[in-house]
Amino acid sequence: MEKRKRVLGIVEWLLVLVLMALLSVIALKTKDRLGEVKEMVSMQDSKLVLYEGPKSLKDASPEDLKAAKEKDREFSLLHCVDTIVKINGYDCYVYDTNVNHSRSWSPDYMPVQSRTPVTYFDFEGIANIEVTVPDISLTSVKLSPVSSGIEPLMDAANNKVSFTITEPGNYTLTFNDSPSRALHIFANPLETDIPSMDDENVIYIGPGEWNIESIMMEDNQTLYIAGGAVIHGVVNANYAENVKVLGRGIIDGSQYKTWGGSTAHIPLKFDFCDGVELRDIIVLNPNAWVLNSLSTKNELIDGVRIISSRPNGDGITLQSCENITVQNCFVRSWDDSLVVKNYQGNSNNITFKNNQLWTDLAQSMEIGFETNKGKEENAMISNITFEDITVLNNFHKPVISVHNADDAMVKDIVFRNIIVENAQMGSGDGDEMPYLIDLLITQSSNWSKTKERGQIRNVLIDGVKVLSGRFNGSRIEGYNADHTVEDVTIKNVEILGEKIISFEQGKFEIASESTKNLVIE
Repeated sequence: MEKRKRVLGIVEWLLVLVLMALLSVIALKTKDRLGEVKEMVSMQDSKLVLYEGPKSLKDASPEDLKAAKEKDREFSLLHCVDTIVKINGYDCYVYDTNVNHSRSWSPDYMPVQSRTPVTYFDFEGIANIEVTVPDISLTSVKLSPVSSGIEPLMDAANNKVSFTITEPGNYTLTFNDSPSRALHIFANPLETDIPSMDDENVIYIGPGEWNIESIMMEDNQTLYIAGGAVIHGVVNANYAENVKVLGRGIIDGSQYKTWGGSTAHIPLKFDFCDGVELRDIIVLNPNAWVLNSLSTKNELIDGVRIISSRPNGDGITLQSCENITVQNCFVRSWDDSLVVKNYQGNSNNITFKNNQLWTDLAQSMEIGFETNKGKEENAMISNITFEDITVLNNFHKPVISVHNADDAMVKDIVFRNIIVENAQMGSGDGDEMPYLIDLLITQSSNWSKTKERGQIRNVLIDGVKVLSGRFNGSRIEGYNADHTVEDVTIKNVEILGEKIISFEQGKFEIASESTKNLVIE
């Protein structure tokens, strides 16, 4: 009897152990399922807005994708069919726009053009992005900005790349360490405060393809370009107050011939205005400059995306402007990306912050060369800040530059927290000016308008990090002993992992007779 009780006791304990094990497994499964439910809830809480492109856009053929001069192939904005993008499992429309991998100026204004895909959408919460590139044999992939910390997953066997974002922003996928066919993804926040098409002060352009030629903005008007819209033409304002250009749509200039020194059709041009707001629109294929303001004050440029590929394709150019903020923008340009100049009057209180740049030709952040084109007395460029700027690629001339080619006083200039993901300055004919930083007073047969030279004073460069590419030198040079670069502080510079604490270590070319009070730390 006692033996039977012992056996039953052992069996009961075994049953308890088995039951405990089963409960543990069930608990783990329940935990996993709760995790799945939580993820599903998160996905359900996400919101996604996709915009179908105009059905009138032609599908890009292999012939359309060949690198050629604009006169030798289709130059129009097209529907991209060789790059397939899905967001949370839904197809996202992709455009094929023109870009330029030439690193040398084309005297005939006809450089060889290539193409690259562009897409956009709005979301809140989580966006799972899957990109399929059937014609690319994948060996590597990079997602920019690298500061996002997102490592995309590559499925080389199926030509796929996938990654997840939780924050709106501008993202670029580069395949096989090549700029060719890089995918630009513009992920917007959900749109709010959409203007009413019934408002008499609103010009409302809905989805579809539209030939508008030009829209001249008047006081207190808003132009709204809806997602899914592509308009061919330009938007201008002269001496207007409180004008806005908003929306998710595209302004395309591919119908115009390249500028060639004759007629520049500038997509966004605002002269002598007060109170301008530009938000979230995309500008592609301009025939010259892209976004230009002259003698305008109190302007906000927020979330504008620009890709230019033709000569004189400067991105955002501010000429003799005051109280301007440029933020959250993406600029890929075949000429200077962000520019401040003096044309008619002075420039003051201009801030560029949290912008991404891809500079195929010329300078990324440029003050000059024209600092007094209007030959004004006591010309000045002052209080200019470039802050939290990521340069995805710079292929040609300096990343940071102040070029005073007239007689202006250029002072109180700040460059802070500049990240250069790929530094290739000096490519092509950029070898004449292959610098990372270039502070220069000069006289130029192309740009100078005044007989006398000017000054550069009080420049702070705080935080420059070059992640990859070339370890190029920098230059600080005045014109002579009377026209000098003075009071320059450079600190927190890191090039290819090397902390720069001396001018020699940073390969600086310094003209001692025309510079004073230079500090590096």
